[in-house]
Amino acid sequence: MSKKLEIPQKDLENEIIAVLDRTANKPGGNRTKPGCNLVHGKACALGTCIDNKPRVTPIDLYHDGLTPWLGGEPGGKIANIMRNPNVSIGVYEPVDHSIEQKSLQIWGTAELFNLKNNPDEFNRRLTAFGLDEALRGMIDQHVQAGELPAEHAEAAFEKATKMFNFIKVTPEKIVLLHMFPDKRPVRKVWEPGKAYIKTR
Repeated sequence: MSKKLEIPQKDLENEIIAVLDRTANKPGGNRTKPGCNLVHGKACALGTCIDNKPRVTPIDLYHDGLTPWLGGEPGGKIANIMRNPNVSIGVYEPVDHSIEQKSLQIWGTAELFNLKNNPDEFNRRLTAFGLDEALRGMIDQHVQAGELPAEHAEAAFEKATKMFNFIKVTPEKIVLLHMFPDKRPVRKVWEPGKAYIKTR
């Protein structure tokens, strides 16, 4: 039977944020190679569900403290969230039992932010996460290659941002799994107002 050993909540929050810092996308500054200029993070997957049919989607991760922000074009995940905002996120690296690793499981409520429903917050996140610069860099690449007339660049930017959604996930539970090569893993659990280690 498992037991709960209480730990300082702030310490666990700092540890979770450190994992998010290491695994989330970051602004990349000026583009120096083909594609977008974001500094891409590790693997992240979003789980949604409607009508008892789960769907898992690889997705770009950003964050603001403990709050994950995900980036998504229109598709099944957005349709699912509109009908059922309860979601789960997995943040991880390729499993390697020979080294120390940390991963996150996050459960929470998703909220969509786009140019239509909240343009101020949408634009603020677009800039803060470096996506405006990344998108303009990719459009400029098409202009330089002769694939898009320069006078159409701004219209292309507007079209792309109109289709885009940010998915804010307000966490209700976060599990940090700390794996070691030479001893049992440690499972730390964050919930609003408490933090604990699950022991066997």
